[in-house]
Amino acid sequence: MIILYSDSSRGKRRRAEEGSSQSFEEGKSKVPNTEAPARKKRKLAATRPSTQGQKKDTEPEAPRGKRKRAEEEDSQSVGEGTSKFPHNEAPPAEPDSFKSRYVVGDELGQGGFGSVYKGSRISDGLQVAIKFVSKRKTSRFLYSPVESKAVPAEVALMQIMSQPPICNNIVQLIEWFDEPQRYILIQERPDPCMDLESFLKKQGNCMDEDMARDIMVQVVEAVNQCSKRGVLHRDIKLQNLLINIDTLEVKLIDFGCGDLIKTTPYDRYAGTFRYCPPEFLVYGSYDADPATVWSLGVLLFRMVYGHLPFASKFETIVGIFVFKDGLSKECRNLIAWCLEWLPSKRPSLQQIRQHEWLQCTIQT
Repeated sequence: MIILYSDSSRGKRRRAEEGSSQSFEEGKSKVPNTEAPARKKRKLAATRPSTQGQKKDTEPEAPRGKRKRAEEEDSQSVGEGTSKFPHNEAPPAEPDSFKSRYVVGDELGQGGFGSVYKGSRISDGLQVAIKFVSKRKTSRFLYSPVESKAVPAEVALMQIMSQPPICNNIVQLIEWFDEPQRYILIQERPDPCMDLESFLKKQGNCMDEDMARDIMVQVVEAVNQCSKRGVLHRDIKLQNLLINIDTLEVKLIDFGCGDLIKTTPYDRYAGTFRYCPPEFLVYGSYDADPATVWSLGVLLFRMVYGHLPFASKFETIVGIFVFKDGLSKECRNLIAWCLEWLPSKRPSLQQIRQHEWLQCTIQT
C-alpha cells in the first residue's frame, strides 16, 4: 500500500521527529515530546476557556501585580522548605535539649576528637566544659554500664570513671547529648585552671622537685583509679592534665584515646607519639599498665627537666637518655625505673605509689 502525505503534514511530521530527537540527545525527558506535551496541550485547551471576545462568568481575579507577588511568595516558601519559622526567629528549644539547658562561651581548646568550650548551666549557673565531637570522627563504641547500651567510647569510659566513689583527680562527666551530627559532653570545669603545659611555661618550662612531686602524686592516683576500674586512658601527657592555679589540684581529662583494659596485648596505639613505649615501635604491641608506666616516666622527666627524654623514634627504641645535675637520686631512680626498656622490669602502679620519692622527704 502506498500512503501519500501532503506537504504540510510531511513538514509537521519532520518537525515532530526533530523535536523528539533533540530531547533525547539533551537528556531532558524520558518520553518523546510528540506525546506528553501534546496531551498536555489538548488538556489545557479543553479546560481553559478562550477569553477573546467573551466575558468571564467567574469572580474577578486579583490584580496582576498582587497576583504576581503572591505567586512569587508561594514559590519562595515552597522552594526553601527548610524551616517552619521565619528567618528572623529561631525555633524554640525542645525541653531537656542541650540548647535549653546550657549556654556556650569561649573556646578552651581543640583536639583530634573535638573542640572544647567554656559553658554554664542555665538552671543554676554551674560552670562547665562543653566538648563537641563530630559523629564523622566517632568510630568506636563501648557498652555503657549506666545506660545498658552501646555509646561512644569516650562517653562510656567517662561514665565508668564518674561513678561513686568519685576520684577528685579525674574530671567528671555531668551528662551528654546525642544530636544528629554530633555528640556533646558536659564536663566539670575547675576554675581558675589551665593545662599543665601552659602552667609549666609560666614556671619557666620546668618545675622544682617539690612541686613535681605534688603533681605526680595526683597523676599516679588518677591513673591507679583508672586501672582499678578497668579503664586505659592511653594519652597521659601535659595537655591532658588540668591544674587549679590556686590550689594546685590536678585533674586528668580527655578519654578520647582510651579503651577498656584487656589481658591480651594491644596492636593499635592511640595517643601521643613522644609518649609511645618502645615495645610498640619494635614489636607492634604493648600491654596496658607497662605502657602507662612508661608515659608516667616521660611525664616526670618533662616536668623536672623542661624537655622530653627522647627526641625521636630512634632514641625511644634505643632507650638512652641523660640525667643532668641537680636532681635527687630518688627522683632519678623513679624516672629510670619507669623508663626501663623491657616492660617486665618497669614498676607496677602500686610500686610507684609506694616509691620513696613520693613518700619521703627528698635527699639531695
